Amino acid sequence: MNLLPIDGVLLLYNAALIVVWLPLALETGGGIARWMIAIHLVGLCLPVLLGRAGALRGWVAVLRELYPALWLLVFWRELGIHCALVGSAMNDALLAAFDHAFFTVNLNAVWAPLMPAAWFSELMQGVYFGYYLSFFLLVVYLFSRRQRSVTRDTLLRVGITYAAAYLLYASAPTVGPMAMAEFPRFAGPGAGGVFRALNDWLQANGDAAGTAFPSTHVAGAITLAWLGWRHCPRWCAWLLTFLAILVGPATVYTQNHFVLDAVTGAILGLVLQGLVVPALETERPALRLKLPAFGLPRAGAEAA
Repeated sequence: MNLLPIDGVLLLYNAALIVVWLPLALETGGGIARWMIAIHLVGLCLPVLLGRAGALRGWVAVLRELYPALWLLVFWRELGIHCALVGSAMNDALLAAFDHAFFTVNLNAVWAPLMPAAWFSELMQGVYFGYYLSFFLLVVYLFSRRQRSVTRDTLLRVGITYAAAYLLYASAPTVGPMAMAEFPRFAGPGAGGVFRALNDWLQANGDAAGTAFPSTHVAGAITLAWLGWRHCPRWCAWLLTFLAILVGPATVYTQNHFVLDAVTGAILGLVLQGLVVPALETERPALRLKLPAFGLPRAGAEAA
């Protein structure tokens, strides 16, 4: 059986989250934690089962390639549940203090009042929203090419970025300055802007509490730019690079993140894409195991 690098990443993530949930599962009334551990045990088995055969066909082949994306969606919702149980107040206070100590001021609290113009506010909100749009369009484009190497590279690079951030969120959840009473949201001329309304709607309907440090907007934007230079036309790669440069400041101006969140997200994205992913050898299986057949549908030979 061949395990791909993304399979190994998710195996490690599931094992780590079992450890994270275990103290809560041992407490009285830890039913939710026990269910989460059960889900992660399934997560440990799934890549092994799907990686059992060298070649699959039909829906099994599609599931084998795309299941990491489905699991990441499940993991995202889980983080909010975990944060609600363990709380984040202590982590939030420490992060705000460290941000102030490192940068002498919490820029998220003072930047918008210093530059309140509606056009600039909408620009920053637009950049922040642009990450969601770019993520969706790029992933759809790369998947639509139906090249196995491109699909796997995309899933590995996006998957490892989010899995690493998720692990930090589960270990030390933080809600970010927008949810902290110490940092009231600035209601300047741009408060009624279209992009601000779109961002507010997305956060109200899809955000998970406890996912502020590090910024996945920043780490993810670097990942998108990296994918752009590997698999897209040069104009697209430059556009994604420009977005990656602007997203960090936008996360701070819009008061979604501290500067420390953005800086840490940038470091995380660069280290993962520049050092960790190459070490995992994206074009070759990460691990080979011999397991008995499970009767999954097979094709004649795996496509290159």
